[in-house]
Amino acid sequence: MPNDTPWFGLEAGKVDTRRVDALARWNWFWAVLSRTDAALVLQLNELPEPVPELPKLKNIEMSFQTLPGGIVIFYIQLKDAAQLELFETLCRDVMTAAEAAITEAEALERAIGRTFRWHYLLRGGKATVLSEEAQKGLIGEIEILKLLITHLGVKSALTAWTGPSGAPKDFEFRTDCIEVKARRGASQPFVKITNEYQLADVPDRFLWLAVLTVDRVELPHGKTLAETVCEVTELLENMEPSAIMGWDMHLADAGYDEQHDYSHWRWVVSAPDFYAVASNFPRISAPVPLGVSNVSYALSLSACAPFQIMSEVLLAKLIEGGGDE
Repeated sequence: MPNDTPWFGLEAGKVDTRRVDALARWNWFWAVLSRTDAALVLQLNELPEPVPELPKLKNIEMSFQTLPGGIVIFYIQLKDAAQLELFETLCRDVMTAAEAAITEAEALERAIGRTFRWHYLLRGGKATVLSEEAQKGLIGEIEILKLLITHLGVKSALTAWTGPSGAPKDFEFRTDCIEVKARRGASQPFVKITNEYQLADVPDRFLWLAVLTVDRVELPHGKTLAETVCEVTELLENMEPSAIMGWDMHLADAGYDEQHDYSHWRWVVSAPDFYAVASNFPRISAPVPLGVSNVSYALSLSACAPFQIMSEVLLAKLIEGGGDE
């Protein structure tokens, strides 16, 4: 280990630890676990019940372990030595977040949640704020997510939200898919379809198009992206706290980092309009002629008008289909 890291001098090949801070509220240790993997260890009084479900991340391993003598630990272990400097920053941030906890269970929850917020950086996530267009798109998807949470529940809505992971459709249920488009209210009545797959049929599923107006405004109007995220976080904390980590994972996949400054952009969002993408819906969809690809086009909302449906119709169909269950 480099001599300018807290792991310097710890012996590789076995569990070797060094206490982080004797004055810390919780029992944190720097450790070198299997091989030469750097780790942060939180010693626990007991194994939590039920044991939290932990994510499988590309460069980080999180797990519980019972050591000889019955000592229970939770550890965050780095699997890519090239990320050691960033991993140390992660560890210190995780500890700072968890030290604010009143109970051991809350400290553990904060540690896991904070690692979720960091995971995408360790796999090459965005280091800068999202562009205006990306903010608009994310706000539009979050607005649909809030609607789905209200009517289908937290688990079904979050599981179906596949847009941040790069899936072909923004929301994918067992029997239905939803593609979300955010547009400026003052623009021409069109939405941009960025490729031939966005409105393409999905086998055994019905496709819906959701269109929202997302406009940039000045103080005191509107909300920032950060404020929008905080509102949903508070909603989940009240409804289903265990879903916070999944929410953080989706935000990280979308390129959102709470440390970035979004105070310069404020947005107002309209209620969504929904359209049934039936067989005669105006669209260019795959397959396109051989040799043609990445087809983008402007879709006229007036041409979509005959296919517009009430949100209650869509929600009823999703509920009937059982959401993602």
